[in-house]
Amino acid sequence: MNLFAVSIYWDLPVLLVVVSIVYSATRHDRWDRIFREAFRWGTQIAGFLALVGVGLYLLSTYL
Repeated sequence: MNLFAVSIYWDLPVLLVVVSIVYSATRHDRWDRIFREAFRWGTQIAGFLALVGVGLYLLSTYL
């Protein structure tokens, strides 16, 4: 496996954190609310991506 092909997946957690903080900052003014909303939103997105990943893995394995 090529090291450069795998390295793009290291950007996903960074991108998830940055997008969730920026999205939360557009809706709230206080830092405690921004971080609370960013954590909630980030966990929902991470859960959704994990669910999609498991679904695609199961489809590729059993079909």
